[in-house]
Amino acid sequence: MDNSSERIFEFSYKVPGYDFVSANAALYAFLGPRLYITADRLFTENSIAVLDKAFKDKAYGQTFVVTVENTDGSDILMAAQLIRREEDTPLINVRMIELNRLFNGYYELMIKEKESDALLAQNDCTYFSYDKKTDMVTSYRYDIGKDILGITSADNWKNELLDKLSENSAEAVSKLLSDLRNGVRSIECTFVQKNQTKKLVITGSAVYSDDVHIMTVGRMADPRENSSHELNNRDQLTGLFMKENITNYAKRRINDLRQPTALAIIDIDDFKLVNDNFGHAKGDEVLKRCAAIIEKQVEGFGKAGRIGGDEFLLVFDNFEDKERLKFVLRGIKNMVYASYNEAMNGFCVTTSIGVSVFPEDYDGNYDTMFKLADCLLYKAKKKGKNRYIVYEPTKHGTVEKLLESGVRNESILGGRAMEKSEVICRIANKIIVGEDFSFEQILNDIRDYFAIDRIIIYNKTDREAVMQVGTNLLSKELIEDTIDYLYDKRVELTYENGVMLISKVVYFDMKASKAYDALCRQGVLSVMHHEVKAKSGKTFIISYEMTSSDITWNESDTEYFRILDKVLFEQYL
Repeated sequence: MDNSSERIFEFSYKVPGYDFVSANAALYAFLGPRLYITADRLFTENSIAVLDKAFKDKAYGQTFVVTVENTDGSDILMAAQLIRREEDTPLINVRMIELNRLFNGYYELMIKEKESDALLAQNDCTYFSYDKKTDMVTSYRYDIGKDILGITSADNWKNELLDKLSENSAEAVSKLLSDLRNGVRSIECTFVQKNQTKKLVITGSAVYSDDVHIMTVGRMADPRENSSHELNNRDQLTGLFMKENITNYAKRRINDLRQPTALAIIDIDDFKLVNDNFGHAKGDEVLKRCAAIIEKQVEGFGKAGRIGGDEFLLVFDNFEDKERLKFVLRGIKNMVYASYNEAMNGFCVTTSIGVSVFPEDYDGNYDTMFKLADCLLYKAKKKGKNRYIVYEPTKHGTVEKLLESGVRNESILGGRAMEKSEVICRIANKIIVGEDFSFEQILNDIRDYFAIDRIIIYNKTDREAVMQVGTNLLSKELIEDTIDYLYDKRVELTYENGVMLISKVVYFDMKASKAYDALCRQGVLSVMHHEVKAKSGKTFIISYEMTSSDITWNESDTEYFRILDKVLFEQYL
């Protein structure tokens, strides 16, 4: 493991002159034969100017990106901070680290934190941390997560302890509080609780930085208590939380605390085929790999558990909105799909995901939210698998109606994964033979299969939008204000055989600024247009749009879309 702390450089240099006055061993090792180099030769001209200005402005503690020259002449990006020292001295004091090592250190810290959390969750006790700066004590317990029990002043914490302990504990508790505030390196004391049958052992360790007491952390436990969690709160195969733990956590957030929570149920598509054709050892490998991808993508947004053989439950407890959730879901879907393909593995692994959000979608209980997510999961499977579906009332109807109908509503695509050519044939066949599928329903299936955020049908002849499906739908007023971009001659020049592919709308910034402004107002990041002549002689534009992220359009897909264009407009327009 890379020891990033060995490459944290601390040094001082004079101004003017830029001679190094002092440095730590890490900088001397980095300088090598350049022992007598000056700071203005170590840094690039722009970087030394940045540090000079920061020193002049007394910008202590702020972080700057600077460039230094390596021994082989190459440039290295560094994150640098000015350290406050004595006033009115001609010394600039700098702490610096390579940016790539900073990122490596960050991920190492995340791994260590997860490791520590997993270990702490196995102990049935209460933890506390004392903040020297604020004189506050935070108490918390670990189960599936770190549940904050309370944040209070040190004096109140002392009184809370006294309420739990025997009457002769006052002096010992006062000494404990004094030890916390004075930064005593190691604390251990035993108290008798009020019932006279149990003891309470409090242990703690002080944390110092640059010889300054920052905080003290510790634990409180009955010495006779054994861990009630041990190792049974983690699934032995995948390392994710077990069903009981993840569901209890979700129930506590939704039923008891009524906190905003999103539930995502993930099912590995056709997993039985992997076990049947390649053996259970390969199946276990797939499960572990998928679990690792899920855990990595969910990190920072929520927690993940295994609730069945090839089913997982995600509990999102830290998210801004549904669009943010989609970034995580898209990452899981695409990374799982990329991990196993026919060419490399002889089989393909995909995921189907259903998502419900409490209380945005429905202000009910955990059971209802789980059923809603489960219903959407099976809709994802019926739409061809390898996709996620997040509840949208305008598309799926009311929650009550959706739950009442269960998963009986059939999509055009059916319930198995298909190649694009088969998808197009199936949709075309349903339209041609006169099956009762609405234009809107067909567009939604196309949107879902190709993972497109929004589709808008413009009647270019009559200057109006006749239909739109998807997310972030536009208001009538916004469409009227921005529709003129369709007629911009510079935009029309980008069409080739009736098709325009723009992976990043910033392409229009210099070429067609009014079109760029219009697309930005509509929230479009990436767009594909198809121009179609209908039987009526009118010209229509089908605008396939990404609003959550830009993508590189697959030019080979345009032929599939052109077939759909012809069939759709022959039938409906």
